Amino acid sequence: MTPATLTRAIPGLMLAFFVNGVEADWHIEPFARTSLLFDDNIRFSSSDPTASTGFFTAAGVSFKNESDAIKTNVSPRIAYRGYVEDSDLGTFDQFLDFSTTSFGERSDLGLKLRFANDSTLTSEEEDSGITFLNKRRRFMSMEPSWRYLLSPLTSVNVRYRFDGLQYEDSGEFGLNDYDFQVATGDFERRLAEDKDFVVRAYYQRYNVVELTNKATSTGLELGYKQRFSPQVRGSVFVGGVSTESTIAGKTDNSSGVSASVNIAYDAERTRLDARYEAGVAPSSTGEVFLQNRLVGSVRGSLTAKLSWGIGVTVQDRSTINDNSTQPDRTYFRIEPGLGWKLNREWAMRGRYTYAGERRENGDVKRNQVYVGVEYRKAASRLY
Repeated sequence: MTPATLTRAIPGLMLAFFVNGVEADWHIEPFARTSLLFDDNIRFSSSDPTASTGFFTAAGVSFKNESDAIKTNVSPRIAYRGYVEDSDLGTFDQFLDFSTTSFGERSDLGLKLRFANDSTLTSEEEDSGITFLNKRRRFMSMEPSWRYLLSPLTSVNVRYRFDGLQYEDSGEFGLNDYDFQVATGDFERRLAEDKDFVVRAYYQRYNVVELTNKATSTGLELGYKQRFSPQVRGSVFVGGVSTESTIAGKTDNSSGVSASVNIAYDAERTRLDARYEAGVAPSSTGEVFLQNRLVGSVRGSLTAKLSWGIGVTVQDRSTINDNSTQPDRTYFRIEPGLGWKLNREWAMRGRYTYAGERRENGDVKRNQVYVGVEYRKAASRLY
């Protein structure tokens, strides 16, 4: 399957689930936001950082339904970012997220679709760090899933994910078209009302479209899930992964740890989500990497009008093939923010972002400030 094939299949897949959910209770929730911004390194460059003011605006809508038989969410949105100092870096991006789950007596069938038509200026900051050119990137993802209840205490869950990426002028500036496939199978056993044991096996396949580079990985993990209270839940998965990767016709084999830790806390005025992952990850630079990644966010409200939040991302990538010419890299981003609710639909938002990357040819740092307004209408019935 190619990204173009997946793009043509998306409308039909979405239509099929819309038809199944036609009797459901559909709601619509629109939003829009616009901000003035300051960025002291608009190309995320280590050698020639350029500062500029600019603006960012985005708008979108969520269509949701929920019934005993099906739950669906469709969220298209658009965004524009522009800089005063360099008009060539202006980018108009489009996104679409679709997810649905059909519930049966003993089995659930799910489907997730994602589409993004954006710029390497933003999409590559975390992945490759190649953000010095404003090139278009098209990303498509499809993930069907099936869960079957073997008994009241035992279930199996099977998932397949296909990711496809295409770049403008692919291969000419260090970024390459690729596809990435993951097949996962879970066997889950309930130990108690709030505890579950999981055995997970997975297979990954990575292929660079215009090169001979490729990789396959197989992994096995044991997992434990627990609901500590109505507000707190977490999970731990630990195992190993074996990878065979080929770069420029030279093949290398490696093995390592595969793990994930997740914790969530959801109270009346505070919400925390944190996830750590270790394993093999694809990259647009033409190979896979051994990746350690931590992503977390905390959001809360101080008063009925004043809200706050902070997001953290830390990612470390190292090569796993001795024939690699790519450097190891560490990326981090910290984003504190504040919000002031003006009324039921309007709010003022402010955010500061500090991001950086450690490279062999020089470290990179970036400071961004966003100040603007947001409109978000409460969900209303569509029909």
